[in-house]
Amino acid sequence: MHEEITLRDVADYLDRVGLQFMATIGLDGKPKVRPMQYMVLEDEKLWFCTNAKKEVYAELQANPALELCGCKLEKDEIQTPWIRFSAEAVFEERQDIRDAIIEKSAIVHELYKDMRTNPIFKVFYLTHIDGWMTNLGHVKGLEDKEGFARPLHFQF
Repeated sequence: MHEEITLRDVADYLDRVGLQFMATIGLDGKPKVRPMQYMVLEDEKLWFCTNAKKEVYAELQANPALELCGCKLEKDEIQTPWIRFSAEAVFEERQDIRDAIIEKSAIVHELYKDMRTNPIFKVFYLTHIDGWMTNLGHVKGLEDKEGFARPLHFQF
């Protein structure tokens, strides 16, 4: 049986994890990894936000390729699900997305509640998403154990 992952499944999982780690190519050509939080699913797109004064903004402007990885350690750590995917960032000036993010995120709300239209508040969505969902138990030596999730590939 082949289980198909939807974009809603990915969004729901990212919400449950709460915090992901995004890798970009730094302006110095070296990889950079930082915590990043998925914000909202709108128009069949996963939206994120950043500040135009941050390095990540300049990096994604220079090279929109990124990878995102997230997991939330479970009590039974072997059963811990995780997600990893590559994508490209597309920045778009969307006040409705800014407003939705401000309403969802306590951190963003505190930063921008009185500056909803501030030009440094940037939103972007991901395109060319290609990734996997699996669990920590799916490793060499454990892949045949009953009850472990099998890796599931997805593309959007």
